Amino acid sequence: ANLLRKTPGVLHVEEDSKVIRLTTHTPQFLGLPTGVWPTGGGSQRAGENVVIGLIDSGIYPQHPSFAALPSEPYEPLPTYRGKCEVDPGTKRRFCNGKIVGAQHFSAAAIASGSFNPSVDFASPLDGDGHG
Repeated sequence: ANLLRKTPGVLHVEEDSKVIRLTTHTPQFLGLPTGVWPTGGGSQRAGENVVIGLIDSGIYPQHPSFAALPSEPYEPLPTYRGKCEVDPGTKRRFCNGKIVGAQHFSAAAIASGSFNPSVDFASPLDGDGHG
C-alpha cells in the first residue's frame, strides 16, 4: 500500500479488508442508474477517461459485462502504465476495450502455502466464480 501511495499519478490508496460479498449486481446495489450516472453524462458517458484500480480475487474476462463495445471501443489510455497479462493456458490477453489492465499477485499465497492450485490461478483469472 505504501509503495502504491508513492507512485506518481496515484491519487488515493485505501486499505481494504476481506469481507463477504453482498451482491453480484454492483450498479444496482450502489444506486448508480438513478444516482450519479445521470449527472455524469448517463451510463454511456459517465466515467470517461477515468481508470479505477481494484485489487480483487480475479476476473472472468469472457463474462458478457466485459464485452468490448463495438460502436465506441475504449482506446488505450496514453497515461496508463498498468500491465495486461496473458493467460498462460489459453495465450489470450485478459484485456479488451473495457478491461485496461489485469495483473496477478500470487507469490505471497504460494510462499505461505495458502495457494490451492485446484481453485486458485497464478494469473488474473477468477477462481471463485464471482467474476
